Amino acid sequence: TAFRNAKAFEQAKETYVKMGDLQKAMNSPFHAAKAYEQAGLLCKENKEYDEAVHWMELAALMFQEHGTPDTAALCLDKAAKMVEQEKPEKAIHLYTKACDVAEIEGRPRQSAEYIGKAARLQVKCFKYDDAIKSLNQEIKYWLEAENYVYIRKVAMGVILLHLTGEDYVAADLFFRNCLNYPEFGTSEEAGALEDLLRAYDDCDEEAGHAVVVKPLFKFLDNAFARLARDLKFPGGISTSRSAATTSTYSQGGDEDGREENAKGRGSRRGG
Repeated sequence: TAFRNAKAFEQAKETYVKMGDLQKAMNSPFHAAKAYEQAGLLCKENKEYDEAVHWMELAALMFQEHGTPDTAALCLDKAAKMVEQEKPEKAIHLYTKACDVAEIEGRPRQSAEYIGKAARLQVKCFKYDDAIKSLNQEIKYWLEAENYVYIRKVAMGVILLHLTGEDYVAADLFFRNCLNYPEFGTSEEAGALEDLLRAYDDCDEEAGHAVVVKPLFKFLDNAFARLARDLKFPGGISTSRSAATTSTYSQGGDEDGREENAKGRGSRRGG
C-alpha cells in the first residue's frame, strides 16, 4: 500500500504478487486472489495488458478454489473490460470464460450477459459465424431464465448477421424456429423481422430500408444497429410496397392479411 501511495507501481505490483504467492502457500486462496487482482489492476494502470490479464485470470482461479465462483466471474468480467478496446480477442476469451464459470453454478442470467458481451465484440471484430454461435447460446440462457424480451432482441441480431452474410435461408429457418419461443410469434419484433425477410427475399430495397430505419432497429445494441444500417439487399431493385410479392409467411399484404398472419404465428407457437 505504501508503494502504491508513493506511485511506485512496479514495486507495488511485485509486492502484491509476492503477497499472493505467500497466501497461496498458506492455503488461503481468497486472500491470494485479492492480492493477484490488485497486481492485475496495477498492470492495467501501466498499460501492461497481457500481464494484467494473467494476474486477473489467476485471481479468478483462486476465487473459484475458495468457493466463490460469482466473484471469479466478476473478476474475469473486470479483466475483459480492461482490454476491450486494445485487445478485443482477449476480451472475448475472458467473457466466454466468465460465462462458463456462471454456467457451472447454474446462473443462466449471468451466463447470458457474459456470452452476450462476447458476441457483440465478435460482431465488431467481423467474426460473424462465432457471433451467431454465441448469440444462440445467449438465447438458450435467456430461455432458462424465462426472460423472453431479451430473446426477441437477440433474435433480431442473429437474423441481421445471417442477412449481412447473404444467407437468407439460414435467416428464414432461424426465424421459423423462433416462432416456437413463448411470446415471440405475436411480438412487434416478429412482425418487423417478417417484413424484413419478405423485403430481402423480394429484393425490395425500398421496403427493406423502410423496415431497418424503424426505432425497433435503431435502438438495438450498437453492434446490431450498425448491421441494420449497413444491410445490403440483393439486386438493389426498389419496388413499390404494394407491388411486393406474396409473403413467404402469409397470404396477402393488407391489414387483414397481417392480422391473420399474426394469428398464424401465435397458433404455430402454441403447437
